Amino acid sequence: MAKIKIQKGLSDADMFKNVKEEETFETAMLKGEAAARRPAPLRKSPANSQEAFYREFLTEKVETQIGKLLLDIKMEYFKDGYGNFSIQVKKDGRNIVIETAPKKIYN
Repeated sequence: MAKIKIQKGLSDADMFKNVKEEETFETAMLKGEAAARRPAPLRKSPANSQEAFYREFLTEKVETQIGKLLLDIKMEYFKDGYGNFSIQVKKDGRNIVIETAPKKIYN
């Protein structure tokens, strides 16, 4: 057997600088986890400054709450045999009212 001489005092980076690792299931999963840990990119601001001003009032929390409620309503319409629904937003004094109406499925 041939003797391999190992240099002393090398850092980890120096020892592995010429090593190419093949992608395995484990390394692919680790890359996926690293990508999932990266922060989500910021939402693109609308090009129109007036639209950006109006969207300022909708925080991510409010958008999430509205989205969850609309999903519940969509599921109720789906259970009743409707395919989708329309949305109208109205102002009632100092309240905002979101009205929904079912859309029928045409076969």
